[in-house]
Amino acid sequence: MPSSAAVSVTGWILGAVLVLGVVAAALAAFVGLSIKGRGTRPALGTARQATCDGLRIVYYEAGDGPAVVLLASWARPASDFNELATALHEAGYRTLAVESRGIGGSGGGGQGQETALHDLARDVVAVLDASEVGAPVHLVGHAFGNQVARTFASDFPERALSVALVAAGGRAKVSGTLTTALLHASLTFMPPSFRERALRFAFFAPGSEIPDYWMTGWSLWGGLAQNKAARNKRPEEFWGAGNVPILVLQAEDDRVAPASEAGIPLREEFPDRVTLVNVPKAGHALLPEQPETIARALVSFLVSLGR
Repeated sequence: MPSSAAVSVTGWILGAVLVLGVVAAALAAFVGLSIKGRGTRPALGTARQATCDGLRIVYYEAGDGPAVVLLASWARPASDFNELATALHEAGYRTLAVESRGIGGSGGGGQGQETALHDLARDVVAVLDASEVGAPVHLVGHAFGNQVARTFASDFPERALSVALVAAGGRAKVSGTLTTALLHASLTFMPPSFRERALRFAFFAPGSEIPDYWMTGWSLWGGLAQNKAARNKRPEEFWGAGNVPILVLQAEDDRVAPASEAGIPLREEFPDRVTLVNVPKAGHALLPEQPETIARALVSFLVSLGR
């Protein structure tokens, strides 16, 4: 017969193992939610679904008028466009804000997902077909989303009217320091102070306020699939955005896509098609930093193209 002391020790060990198991499960659940977009603010519009390659593609539709497709930054949700979408609705446009694969309920994502920019462009086609948008559309791409927008315009020229690029990178290699900062910004299970430094360095101009919804809402799961697309890309296939008019909203303090590597070479290569607008006091984030400036420039650009 075991002694009472032995029974007590065994019970203590079992209890400790149980507690550690519960803690580990809770930690795993927390990290799992974090890499899939914990704390994302709701997107503006009615949630709808399309299907591409057997994957669910979630998007948000709102407003009336000519259609404008909104494509968000790396690992970021469609709700980043809420303020811009509101301005577009007031100006008489309909918005379709698309969640990239692995983000906001869209299928796919993860390091093992074989994804190319051409696949993400076909997701936009699926969204347009699901909403029965037969006419050509305007596209707005922020950061990583700008590459998807340009790929769509190149792959499906008959369905694109114009492309607006909010941070127009994609050709020049991003430095290792910035790549690390981009990754650290997305790790929402890490301490806020650690992530805020990374966010400010990679995305925000000095003095810009970082809104709460940019501290949350990151989906590393979707970002991993987008990394695959970025590694497999051939910039010459999307750089010129087919043959449509291009608006470049160039942040003056953009470290990831500075003017010398983004807006300026685009304007030099396609002077007849590119409108370059410099946006002061903004970094790679742009949308939360200068929402009114961006909305005015975009609406003015769209109006100039006619309806």
